[in-house]
Amino acid sequence: MSSENPVETLQRNLRDLMRQNARAGRVVVAVDALDADAASTFADAFAAAIEVEGTAVFRESLADHADDVRDRLVAPFRSGEPFSGASAAPADAVLVVSGRFLHTVELRKLWNFSVWLESNPPVGAARPELPDAEKHYLSESRPRVAASVIVENSDPAHPVQVFGDFC
Repeated sequence: MSSENPVETLQRNLRDLMRQNARAGRVVVAVDALDADAASTFADAFAAAIEVEGTAVFRESLADHADDVRDRLVAPFRSGEPFSGASAAPADAVLVVSGRFLHTVELRKLWNFSVWLESNPPVGAARPELPDAEKHYLSESRPRVAASVIVENSDPAHPVQVFGDFC
């Protein structure tokens, strides 16, 4: 049995995947889920995995439908100006944001890399009915398609990357 922590292993793998396309500069990452707390916990661990490589990391949790995210966070972060109570980001830094509804058409273009967290009920358990806002988001924004990476997070101690292609 391996002594590897599955969460840390996945976080390192995702960090390395992010770095394949964004080697340097100010990078913005979104962690999106229907469960804001799960997104926040996952984003904290992802930020820690990035920090281990010596990169400056900034963390923000967003409220639903954070329409000001571009002006309040992303634009100042990318330009190296102070933002949201934080000091200016160095030339090579990562901003990790978490929340719900982060893959809307208006927001998805802000992220250099994004994670969609899924959580499925145990096998045989009934799937709970989603509120209308969540149903609309899933059908209109299609976060599973828009995200850079899909992670099945039903067991947060053992998250698994899901490959959404069918080839």
